[in-house]
Amino acid sequence: DGDDGRDGGERGVEGASTSTHAVMSVREALRMARAMGLDLVEVNGTQTPPVCRMMDYERARYEQRRKMKEQKKASTKAQKRDVIKELRLTAKIDAHDLRTKMSGAKKFLEAGNRVTFRIMFKKSDGIALDKRATRGAEIMENVMSMLEDVEVVSAPKMVGLQHMTASVSPKRKK
Repeated sequence: DGDDGRDGGERGVEGASTSTHAVMSVREALRMARAMGLDLVEVNGTQTPPVCRMMDYERARYEQRRKMKEQKKASTKAQKRDVIKELRLTAKIDAHDLRTKMSGAKKFLEAGNRVTFRIMFKKSDGIALDKRATRGAEIMENVMSMLEDVEVVSAPKMVGLQHMTASVSPKRKK
C-alpha cells in the first residue's frame, strides 16, 4: 500500500455516483476506493488538482469495448448497404439458370446490398439489333417479377447496343 509510484499530492476525487466531489490525498482516496471495492482512476491529469474517479475499472473497460464493437457493427452495416453487386445475364438465358441467378440476387438483397442486373447481348445470340431492347425488357420483367420487397433504383435501360441494365435495392424498413 505504501509505494504507488505516484506523488502523495492532493487529488480531486469523484465518488462512484459522480455527484460527490472532494479534494484529498492520493493515499486517502485509495483507501476509500479499496474500502468500497473500487479502483481509483485518474480521469483528468491536466487539471489542478488532477481529477480521479472511484469506479470498477474492469467494468468500465468492458462497457467501452462493447460500445466500440456496436459502433463498428453499425458502420460496417452502413458500408455494406453502399456495396453494389452485379449479376450478368445473357439474352438467351434459360429459365433454370435465371432462377439460380435470382436466388443469388435474393441473398445479396437480404444482406442489404444493392443489386445491378446487366443483360449482355452478343452477335452469336442471333438477336437483331432492333429486337434487343424488346428481348431485354422481357428478361428484366421476368427478373422483377421474381423479386419481392425491392425498390427499383434505376429502371431497365439500354446502354449502347450491347447491354441493358437495371438496379434494385432492398426496401427500407420504416
